[in-house]
Amino acid sequence: MSIIKHGTHVVFLNSKTGEQKCVRLPRNSDVYIKPLSFQADSLIGQRFGQKYQVVKHKLVKIDETSPPLTEPVEHCGKTNEFIKDDGATQILSQNDIEEMKSKGITGDEIVKNLVENSTSFNVKTEFSKAKWLKKKINKHQPNIIVKKPSIRLFASSSVSKLRPDVLAKIINNANIWSGSKAIVVECKDDLLTSAVSQRVGLNGTVLQVFEQRLPHNMYCKWLDFSQEHLKALKYYPLKFLGKLNPNAEQEDLNKNGSSNCDDESIDQKHELGKRKREGKTVNFEDYKTVFEFLKTEKFDSLVISAFYDPFPVLELLWNSLRSSGNLVIRTEYLSVVLQCANFVNEKGCSELSVVDQWFREIQVLPGRTHPDMRMQTGGGFILSCTKICDGIYEHGSDMPIVSEPKEIPSVQVAEPME
Repeated sequence: MSIIKHGTHVVFLNSKTGEQKCVRLPRNSDVYIKPLSFQADSLIGQRFGQKYQVVKHKLVKIDETSPPLTEPVEHCGKTNEFIKDDGATQILSQNDIEEMKSKGITGDEIVKNLVENSTSFNVKTEFSKAKWLKKKINKHQPNIIVKKPSIRLFASSSVSKLRPDVLAKIINNANIWSGSKAIVVECKDDLLTSAVSQRVGLNGTVLQVFEQRLPHNMYCKWLDFSQEHLKALKYYPLKFLGKLNPNAEQEDLNKNGSSNCDDESIDQKHELGKRKREGKTVNFEDYKTVFEFLKTEKFDSLVISAFYDPFPVLELLWNSLRSSGNLVIRTEYLSVVLQCANFVNEKGCSELSVVDQWFREIQVLPGRTHPDMRMQTGGGFILSCTKICDGIYEHGSDMPIVSEPKEIPSVQVAEPME
């Protein structure tokens, strides 16, 4: 496993609340993860994946070799219907527990004292004992798990717009490989761009089309990409995408969020009060080099994942996709997918498919196996196809071979003799 160093990003996972927070490992500063606060200097030189406990504002490594307080037990037929657990069965008060925490007593010792001072614990069933201990451990001994940032970890978080299975489906259908060139149209964050860039590597190129005033590069920073890796990333604003086709109207793109985002950010600037700041306007001259690259190069993959209508973007970027290139569109609306499917079918494509990625989480425990009550089943509609063009092409070339038409010798039919 990798070693934690100064300046690297780490992900702190609170076992009590399930909250994840990715921070750049500070030096002589505190890290706050609701409701815990601690110093992270002791993590330098340690490995990722270890568990820690907060004791006196410091992280203390948990000895995983010691046997746990709770062990999995099977459900038994006994019940606790005659036990009145109304709080009077616990001798220790809340003030006593807070006093033990202030003295630096660990969560294991606090839970053991709660067990010794409980008059109803020994009367409970084995299943109820394990459930009660698990609840008290999560309350008085929350663990901090230090993990290494990864695409799967970010996709599994509650703030991610893409589930891990949907993200894997998009990357697989887009046929992203090391050294390829890809266009990614994404809004809100750069999780998909980071996943494509990680697969492409240093020898490829990823061009992100962003809709706001600044490019999305949050996850790229959290993954600690090298400077050579970041140079392979190029950014181009959605606002100027219509310049690829000067004859096309710009109204469709403005309706899809580029102009609306500018108006909302301008209005929000006056509402922030103390936090208001001057917004940087998007200048086309800053992206002129990327525009020439986008206009002249042919890309191997085109991936569109946005909450707005992707059809105008598809029309403008279709010619930038090379022959035999892969197209993937992810959206939540079926009518939009069908419109894009009819467009690519008329232009020429193969292996056209539209799927709805369905997902369901199921809790598997002895006697308590059932689907989770809070889950997101639908992941959106995914359109994927391969672009084909008429004509004969050489390997690696996007220009068809124009062969000179051969002269067909005229056949003279002999006239019948009279």
